[in-house]
Amino acid sequence: MNPQGISPSTKNTSQSKMSFRGKNAVVTGGAGGIGLQVSKQLLAAGAAVAIIDLQDNLEEFVKLRAAHPTQSVMIIKMDVANKKGVEATYEEIAKTFGNIDIVVNVAGIFNDKDVQRTLLVNLGGIINSTLSALPYMDKANGGKGGIIVNMSSVVGLDPMFIIPIYGATKAGIINFTRCLANEKFYQRSGIRFVTVCPGATMTDMFTNFTEKIIFPETSDETYRILDRLNKQSAADVSRCILNVLEKDKNGAVYVIEGKRIFPLDLKPQWTGKEQAL
Repeated sequence: MNPQGISPSTKNTSQSKMSFRGKNAVVTGGAGGIGLQVSKQLLAAGAAVAIIDLQDNLEEFVKLRAAHPTQSVMIIKMDVANKKGVEATYEEIAKTFGNIDIVVNVAGIFNDKDVQRTLLVNLGGIINSTLSALPYMDKANGGKGGIIVNMSSVVGLDPMFIIPIYGATKAGIINFTRCLANEKFYQRSGIRFVTVCPGATMTDMFTNFTEKIIFPETSDETYRILDRLNKQSAADVSRCILNVLEKDKNGAVYVIEGKRIFPLDLKPQWTGKEQAL
């Protein structure tokens, strides 16, 4: 990992930048936290945005529409764990927007005590949203291609013993997204896939944190760990995600830490697999 990182304001003249004006974007988990901040950033950059979230945040939604009266802002209440519901939601979005250029999957929860729900929302929700978007983005199916950014976490890269269920879902997101970033698939579909792994970010995830861990005997140690973490804001992470979208690099995995993005070089660990076809 590059120890210096890349600031969202850093210019990269060797790589073309994505223009957001006139693009159609979908953000899951866009009612609050990082997802809401990403939605704001995309709207400010000129994109139309469809927000998928189970939660309501009417006050913020009113503000979004008032701040961007000439842009489309769709708000769809849907549980990303509901596969058929998510498929119907994307059909509705495609009918309204005409095409989908960008998907940023942020929706997720933290509650290791509720194992099934955590798996269904965090990993299942990312899979549901990604696969539901493909038919409308795939060039082989009449789409225009585009980019899908899936949000994992640094705990999907490095184990943190206090949150094994949450960490497992985030590790799964990294592998799922990297699988879809296969170059053969990109050549056919025109869709790029990128994973972002934020460090500790101040969102509702930290509310009543120790009540949601599966090993209550570690509560004291958990508080010590949380106190020592370097924390960043949801707005900082959202700016970094837009920078990642601009880079438009298929298969990339980035850590987001301290207002900077750090590209990772994930080398193969298994040497016994068959050669690529």
